Amino acid sequence: MGEYILFWVLIGAIALYTIIPDLLLHYLGIGAWKRQYSSGVALTFDDGPNPEITPQILDILARHQINATFFVVGKKAARYPDLIKLIQSHGHQLGAHSHNHRFAWFTSPWRTWRDWEECTSTLEKLTGEKVKWVRPPWGTFNLCTWLWIKIRHKQAVLWNAEGHDWLQRQNPQNIASRVLKQINDGSIILLHDDGGDVGAPLNTLKALDILAHKVVEEKKLPFVNLDFPRWSAARIIIFSVWNKWENVFSRFYKVERISSTNIFRLSQKLYRGPDLYSPSGDLLARNGDMVGEIHFDSLRLQDGENSLSKKGIHILSRVKQSLKVLAAYVERNPQYEGIQVFIGLTLINQGAKNLGFQVKEMPPTKTIRAVGLFQKLIMLIYNSSKKTSMKKYRGNQPKLVWISRQQLMEMWLPEPHEMPPSLLG
Repeated sequence: MGEYILFWVLIGAIALYTIIPDLLLHYLGIGAWKRQYSSGVALTFDDGPNPEITPQILDILARHQINATFFVVGKKAARYPDLIKLIQSHGHQLGAHSHNHRFAWFTSPWRTWRDWEECTSTLEKLTGEKVKWVRPPWGTFNLCTWLWIKIRHKQAVLWNAEGHDWLQRQNPQNIASRVLKQINDGSIILLHDDGGDVGAPLNTLKALDILAHKVVEEKKLPFVNLDFPRWSAARIIIFSVWNKWENVFSRFYKVERISSTNIFRLSQKLYRGPDLYSPSGDLLARNGDMVGEIHFDSLRLQDGENSLSKKGIHILSRVKQSLKVLAAYVERNPQYEGIQVFIGLTLINQGAKNLGFQVKEMPPTKTIRAVGLFQKLIMLIYNSSKKTSMKKYRGNQPKLVWISRQQLMEMWLPEPHEMPPSLLG
């Protein structure tokens, strides 16, 4: 009987040390960041630095103006301190990937603790900066890893998109294709600048060049710095659920992105409402006509400004730039050739007339009130200064705004030299 109890105590201790922490942090993401909560994707590299591969990766990133985060192995950092300084001088971020790259389940508590202490100490001496992000090898945790992270006030960063680029048999096209299928706003991409099969990093270099183009031009997602909000668990859950619902909505109603950074999205719909006229009196749309519908991209409206006045200036600047890209996109895409008016139903309608739009009050029907409530909920979820914004729009109802195709082109269509081709989709 005693041996039986001892057996199950031993099994329980092993599970507590290995399986349970790994299940919670690695697979469920409880206590670890597996995604971001902003627009765009973050690019990360593990297992380096490598004196042959890392400088080539830095060259590719510089050519495409992409910032990345390198999770480096401590003993390699100590061996190649100039590479760490080179990564830092290029403006990239650094995180810890352990000192000896051991599998957590088979590493004792004292060795685990010493490994992370040695890694962070090495990095901090080389960079002069505190290490805040850590990523265990293979994303695997033991109980001591979790305790060390909590006691040292670090953040565990994982990923939700990877190309299996450590395998030599994965050619560059397969690596890029695998990543592109997985990514969306908030994705953290995992690649490697060392480790894995012999020759594998050479495939990573070629795949990176492919991804640098296709993430922006085909997926219309920007590359962004790794960053995490100081949100409560409840807000993260609400945000995640809402974000998934918005993705479903966009697919169902065929709401498309215009470019990687544009704050507007476009769709086509049958217009249901009063007749719309241009300022000169020309009929633009009547009930049942096909129109273009402009949608704000909620994620891309986020910014770090807490001051409402500064936020307004920042958004106005982005609106003007986005209208130029929108006009160029409409002018170049045949599916919008017959569309004569572009409409929106929005609470954010202050200053719309100065941008060439007309604004019309709508009767407070159930549909209009529902749209207003829906948009206020979006502000609550996405806005950093949500209390101020909600107070500003309390009691307001959305208004119909529209602009004719002719007015859009006359006011906002840029000269060819003003707009990079990549922004035109």
